[in-house]
Amino acid sequence: MEDQLRNITSCDECNSDYYTDISQMANLCPECSYILYGCQNCNHDFENGRCKKCFWSGSVSDYIQNIKDKNLNKSKKILSIIDFLQTKYGTTNILIIDHWDSDKEAIGLTEKSKQLLAYISTISDKDNDYYLALENPSVNNELVYSPIEEFYNLSLTELEDRLIKHLKLTD
Repeated sequence: MEDQLRNITSCDECNSDYYTDISQMANLCPECSYILYGCQNCNHDFENGRCKKCFWSGSVSDYIQNIKDKNLNKSKKILSIIDFLQTKYGTTNILIIDHWDSDKEAIGLTEKSKQLLAYISTISDKDNDYYLALENPSVNNELVYSPIEEFYNLSLTELEDRLIKHLKLTD
């Protein structure tokens, strides 16, 4: 009932609807205003594809995605995997969920709905040696995701194959 009384508008950058009283900038959602101008961001809490606090859908424009990707503190190996996957499947189909900011050799990737997560890590200096953990939405709501499978010593081709099947993408 309370949400029905709040003003909702569409962000000029990412086109997501958001609550106008949450953003510090007119015409930009809290996420875009944070990325573009350093304004205070919302501590997002997603449920059913929307943040309960600011109503942002998690969408990002190509411009915002490029800014986010350039600001990642990751190894060249991880950045090249992200670049390869996003170039092949699209920046709006492969999204970064980086719960491991301090780990330069690991990254989380998800799809548009942010329901499925894949955690990728490099596990050695070899070019084709990756770790992959796949997670589904939580069944008990204690955690956002529930682990389902882990794979060690994958080649890039094997990593891509398992990742796109899990995230329900096609090339």
